[in-house]
Amino acid sequence: MALFVAVGVINTAVGYALFAMLFLILRSYRVAVVLAFASGVLFNFFSTGRLVFNSRRGGALLPFVAGYLVVLGLNLALLEVLVGLGLNALVAQAISLPMLVAASYLINSRVVFRRRFE
Repeated sequence: MALFVAVGVINTAVGYALFAMLFLILRSYRVAVVLAFASGVLFNFFSTGRLVFNSRRGGALLPFVAGYLVVLGLNLALLEVLVGLGLNALVAQAISLPMLVAASYLINSRVVFRRRFE
């Protein structure tokens, strides 16, 4: 988990920076979070798969993307609630990050990159 967090800090920093930049340009947190997600998914796949789970399985890409779509849905739901409560979208996204990281770790460790014993 510690290595996941370390790699995740890099992935999250890149993703949040993309989100913030896109939000400030587009003024839509919905569009910004989807574009930041789409931009970061391949980078995250390779960094998380190789560095954290020591996996080079290209076949894990589709489950990885599916897992990240679940996380994206959770992200959008959290943003809707927090922005609806009056929080700025940049603050709402920052507050959402710990829950998104936890969900991402569970999906990746238990589904996408779980060790298969033959």
